[in-house]
Amino acid sequence: MSRPLPHDPYIFAVTDALTAAGLEPTDGWTSDAELDRYRDDDLYGLACMLDAYLLWDGEHPALNTEKHPHGIALVWDHPAEQWQWAARKDNGHLVQDPEFLPNLGRYADPAAIVDTVRALLAGDQVPEGQAPYWHPADSVRAAVDAWAAAESVAGETA
Repeated sequence: MSRPLPHDPYIFAVTDALTAAGLEPTDGWTSDAELDRYRDDDLYGLACMLDAYLLWDGEHPALNTEKHPHGIALVWDHPAEQWQWAARKDNGHLVQDPEFLPNLGRYADPAAIVDTVRALLAGDQVPEGQAPYWHPADSVRAAVDAWAAAESVAGETA
């Protein structure tokens, strides 16, 4: 059985909002095992990061298959400041490195994420402007910050 991760409550809230809107991801997971590709210090290649992947396959009813025949992925990485997305290939891999979504900050309100995912699935322009911060994420943010601090200490002793 996997242990809960500090960002799980936020990602679960996002998934719940997507499901309530009829946009339930085909698959999704959270992890703390990927190396932190954003580091540019002595811990590059040693420290891990938190991430989440939400996937919609080519069979999802909301997907515009002319634009994205094999689906899309929505990605949340810590320490990235914004959500990211990419189209998927037929083998499930991403077509390209994920592209940042400037309208979705790290702890954007789940309702705003629903609007953005709806646009991405349809192949439309994503909403402009900055999505509001989701205040219930305050406790998640504190837990994520504590995890990141511990990860830096662990990386220094590795």
